[in-house]
Amino acid sequence: MFPQYILLSFLGFSIILSLILARGATLLKSPLIIGYIIAGAILGPDLLNFLSVEQIASLDTINLVVLSLIGFGIGGELKFKELRKLGRSIILIVIFEALGAFILVGAVVSFLLDSIPLGMIYGALASATAPAGTVEVIKQYKAKGDFTTTLYAVMGLDDIIALLLFTIVLPVSIIFLSSSGISSNTSVFQALGHAGIEIGLSIFFGIIIGFIMEPLAKIIHERVNLLLFALAVVLINCGIADYFNLSPILLNMTMGIVIVNRNSFVSGKVFNALGDWSPPMYVWFFVLIGARLNIDIILKYSLLIIFYIVARSLGKFSGSFLGSSLARAPKKTRNYLGLALMSQAGVAVGLALAAAKTLETNGLHIESIQLISSITATTFIVMLIGPVMAKIALFKSGEITVNR
Repeated sequence: MFPQYILLSFLGFSIILSLILARGATLLKSPLIIGYIIAGAILGPDLLNFLSVEQIASLDTINLVVLSLIGFGIGGELKFKELRKLGRSIILIVIFEALGAFILVGAVVSFLLDSIPLGMIYGALASATAPAGTVEVIKQYKAKGDFTTTLYAVMGLDDIIALLLFTIVLPVSIIFLSSSGISSNTSVFQALGHAGIEIGLSIFFGIIIGFIMEPLAKIIHERVNLLLFALAVVLINCGIADYFNLSPILLNMTMGIVIVNRNSFVSGKVFNALGDWSPPMYVWFFVLIGARLNIDIILKYSLLIIFYIVARSLGKFSGSFLGSSLARAPKKTRNYLGLALMSQAGVAVGLALAAAKTLETNGLHIESIQLISSITATTFIVMLIGPVMAKIALFKSGEITVNR
């Protein structure tokens, strides 16, 4: 841990610098979060060195809370009545865009590193889409419509596919990578079982807590009390997800789905109340992404990083286009949805950390360092590009009326 005054100063300066740079982003007609990420890069180890790499890692609790808030917010947008209108297109798009990134990145990285198992791990990480940046863009520009609803649904379901792929791929890849055979007892069926339990428990807890929360929130009328209650529930969910090693996004998303479909008026009150508290958490979330900038790593693995980003972008775009075409989705969904799925952040970094730890445990130190370094660098770069692409997609789809 580090001195309290450093932490408090960092949190304060990061907000002030983010406000200044966000104003510059607005003048350049870019999403606000670009300013937040750049603020983090300035305060990070490579420039002002306000915090070290270890100190940044110690603030991961902020990521956990924000991912939970994001999941809850996405769930609150997924009304069954509206999803029924979209039909099977959602399922097809999610499967094809996730698998598109998995296959293309897996093939490219396998060739570059001359290792199919490593390529599979990178591919699984690439399948995840970070909702944080896109959700902030949607809120900033007040986008609304069928395209936005589809985007929310795809982002919400995307992590299920990514989690399933990762949980299967990692142990299988370790079997082939580990010369000591430490993981030889791990099977594909065990991996499938583990993924099923993780997803099932996340959904189970989300449903139970959602059914408990909705009637309680209904009888709370004071805005401040509703904020405190909602925040308490989200934090409890964070603890449950962390203790049982579950997905905070999926757990809270399920809770949001339950509440909005049982009582949309209550869910509206809850999300409006949370909106009073969440902005600084979102700022710190993106600042910490920027703070992970490491120029030496970007230069060292530049070829891998470039090909990873290109392959992932092509996979997301082509996969969503193919899925949308097969489902006969509207033209704007086919043409522009892939652009809104470029962002990569918390989920991919979290899974990369888990994979790096497993590789290290199995004596694969070089592969572990390479993996976490590359994913961190690609996340920084993609999070500068992704929100801009999301804004373009929403504007082209006609669901942002003013290009500001």
